[in-house]
Amino acid sequence: MRNVFERLEKHIIVKNTLFIKKGVPRLPKNRNNIKLSFEGDDALADMVRSSRTIFRNFDSTTSALIKINLNSSNPYPASTSGGMIDAVLHCLLDLGIKKICIGDSSGLIHLPTRKVINRKNFYRFKKYGVKIKVFDYGRWINIPVDSVYFRNIVLSQYIYEYDKIINLANLKSHSLARFSFSTKSLVGFMHPNQRHDLHKDHLEERIAELPLAIVPDINIIDARSAFVDGGPDIGTTAEAKTIIVSNSLLEADLIAYDVLFSLKRKFGIHDLDENPYSTKFFNHFMKVTGENH
Repeated sequence: MRNVFERLEKHIIVKNTLFIKKGVPRLPKNRNNIKLSFEGDDALADMVRSSRTIFRNFDSTTSALIKINLNSSNPYPASTSGGMIDAVLHCLLDLGIKKICIGDSSGLIHLPTRKVINRKNFYRFKKYGVKIKVFDYGRWINIPVDSVYFRNIVLSQYIYEYDKIINLANLKSHSLARFSFSTKSLVGFMHPNQRHDLHKDHLEERIAELPLAIVPDINIIDARSAFVDGGPDIGTTAEAKTIIVSNSLLEADLIAYDVLFSLKRKFGIHDLDENPYSTKFFNHFMKVTGENH
């Protein structure tokens, strides 16, 4: 009976298009350059020690949305590490920030997201006084974009409700998109129904168009461990012992690409070209955003 209700809930989540209103792109107001990498066994501790640099545009009056990776409930690096969430919360709480929300919407086959959060035991973070939100329900924002494959992108209303968005991504090979870094993580903001269109064709290029609608304030790619093949929910795990931090999606993803490329070569996997600009994703990203490295 539980499975019947979950299938019905999933159907409602995907088909719910009743509460969509028009909006504008959600872009950061302050784009001070931040680009940091932490390597080695102490990468997470080093990141926490650098929190005043990473979150230098935050203060006690700031409200923050932490967008995690809940594609599935499978262990890190398939989904966000609980240790990484703990570390970021520690940084924000140390700044005196009181309005904090953690949220995401799971991969289509793993919906509803509340089930994934339960399996990950992430509701435990409420002990910090933070909110836990799923993007499955509620109102949605239809954002017109001037692009090639999307004419509009439908995102969760939560993108407007917080001063800062922190994008917690993982470093993964991806069976369909080739790789999954900080820009791919933005798919979790999308209306589940539109994600069907995302996967129909030109997946890499469509992902590259998401920054026309939303750009997080900070991107943190947790590459301490990574999938060197498969992905996004199952793959061969390798240790990279790296954390990448940048307020630029392009910068973060370029560094992540180099890390994944090197890892794959160590495992004898040659399915990525050494030059990231030869990929459809990076080529299209720079074309539609006008951003260059």
